[in-house]
Amino acid sequence: MRRAVSATGLSRHRAGFGWTVVPAPGSILASTRVASWDPEPDYFHHWTRDAAIALAAIPAAIAAEPEPEPEAFWRQAVVDHIRFSLAISDPNRRGPEFNPLKTTATGAFRPYLRPDAELAALGGQAWLAEPRCAADGGPDLERWGRPQFDGPALRAAALIRLGELMPEAQGPEAARLIARDLDFTLAMAGAPCLGPWEEDPARRSSFTLIAQWDALELGARHLGRADLAEAAARLAGLIAGAADPVSGGWRESLEAAPGTLDAATVLALVQAGRMDGPFALTAARSRTTMAALETLFAGLYPLNRGRAAPALGRWAGDVFFGGNPWFPVTLGFAEAHYRIAAATGEAAEFDRAEALMAVVEGLAPEGDDLPEQADRETGAPSSCLGLSWSAAAYLAAAAARDQALASR
Repeated sequence: MRRAVSATGLSRHRAGFGWTVVPAPGSILASTRVASWDPEPDYFHHWTRDAAIALAAIPAAIAAEPEPEPEAFWRQAVVDHIRFSLAISDPNRRGPEFNPLKTTATGAFRPYLRPDAELAALGGQAWLAEPRCAADGGPDLERWGRPQFDGPALRAAALIRLGELMPEAQGPEAARLIARDLDFTLAMAGAPCLGPWEEDPARRSSFTLIAQWDALELGARHLGRADLAEAAARLAGLIAGAADPVSGGWRESLEAAPGTLDAATVLALVQAGRMDGPFALTAARSRTTMAALETLFAGLYPLNRGRAAPALGRWAGDVFFGGNPWFPVTLGFAEAHYRIAAATGEAAEFDRAEALMAVVEGLAPEGDDLPEQADRETGAPSSCLGLSWSAAAYLAAAAARDQALASR
């Protein structure tokens, strides 16, 4: 994960676009891999959501490397990330009138250029609806799925929680960014958008709704703002409509058909990390959602035959790179089980988390990069071969394991 943060020593030249990017301090690459959908995807961008998940894992990163030099790196990373995030979301900033790559892109790449009108319309809160930007802080110049409303909510929640642990996440700049993210989350709470997997149609996904609720509820307590508390209460009532009559868990979205589950819902509950209330990891509906998804994927993927615990994917109909188990998902479920074990003392929950971590250990390739996916039949690394989200999910799961062990 450290290689993806403030990776100012790297450079990415996209020959087909005629576009060279050098990451800015504070940016967090979704992947440091240089690829061009050949077939490995090009994730050399700063995703607000992925970066927020990495930001939340920084305390675990510090605990994993307690020496002074790494800790100083991570503390500076928080400062730089706040400044970078303020710059890319500056409401007074305007998008370019036309896509600058129109003059450099080859004919084969022109269909992937973002339309001029989209770029020219950028300004104000529209920057916060951008799922990603160029790693140098410039606007995303490629066609992509948008808008998305989860990133600012996750970032605000991560910064509020970090502020309780380190002075680098406090102060005027952090307060300005948190307020900006919360105001945007308040304005967009409950509105349809693309979900975390960035696929049409726009809808009210449980992942985004839970992330928004968590940020607003935290923000209300942090800032003493009644408007945030009222919005959080309204969202809680809205999310209740995603209760699934088939599984007894949470449906993928308010619009989803009964019985439609998505692992992203559990990942949102993990990021919120609550241990009381309807969105607690220990709540019956949360645990039922997890159990139903684990049963689903145990039978869906051939590589899971004979395993004590399954490698987990996103949803039943996933076809991205063939529809495979995802490392961030399997690790997120392991973290959830560890956190439930720490809160309840249930040995079976700890054992389940250990079995899921053993799956990850068995599928992880040699080296210190964790891929995005594992092939559903062979278990071979698939899609992005070094995903920052996977690294952050591993650190968070390992920290949850330590907490569970300490509570035994």
